[in-house]
Amino acid sequence: MGNGYIMSAKDAARLAAWHHQAQVRREQGQGNGPCITVSREFGCQAYPLATELGRRLGEPWSVVDREILEEVARVSGFSIEQIEKSRDTPPALKAIFAMFLDTSRAEETQLFEHLRQATRKFAAAGNCIIVGSGAAYATRQMTNIFHLRLVAPLEFRIAKIMKCHALERSRAMEFVDLHQKQRDDFIQRLAGDHLDDPLCYHLVLNNSLFSPAQMAVLVEKGLQQLGISD
Repeated sequence: MGNGYIMSAKDAARLAAWHHQAQVRREQGQGNGPCITVSREFGCQAYPLATELGRRLGEPWSVVDREILEEVARVSGFSIEQIEKSRDTPPALKAIFAMFLDTSRAEETQLFEHLRQATRKFAAAGNCIIVGSGAAYATRQMTNIFHLRLVAPLEFRIAKIMKCHALERSRAMEFVDLHQKQRDDFIQRLAGDHLDDPLCYHLVLNNSLFSPAQMAVLVEKGLQQLGISD
């Protein structure tokens, strides 16, 4: 796609296995495989959890995040960079962003519709863990989905960002505040709703009380209890 993104051989093999299983399901007339969406407050350990879940659940499960943006770009003609900027850019900067785009093709509502469709396409295929991207909203009417929300006290999230990005506490606080506001704004514009309502989820976990490995065990048990696991 010419956007500088190179998928690792491991990720390519993992996605190939996932895609093969999805094709087998369709050919055999089976229903949708299960899917997990992971929503989180900024600074929670969504990716370590998703990776651990993928390991526990095994092939053909796949973690999906940037792949959704790739699919949106392929379908819509937007570049990965344009989509990421649109997702993360506050409304006040939208006019500046629009100067560099063909606005007849870059309407935000159109981009969001592509994002919803791509998210639902991955979710319908099943056996995937979708991190962020408003997936809980896009798939809320689908019956093969397990919706998970991660929350944590602000101090916990600041400490994680300090460690992950080697930032001083004051800079980490600013980092968390900025990215949480951008994320909330994106969801508001995408869904016209707030996804911090606990009733939107099957399970809400306090990340400060559980490690990614412990949370993965709880999610796996939740899938089994609800009968939406393989």
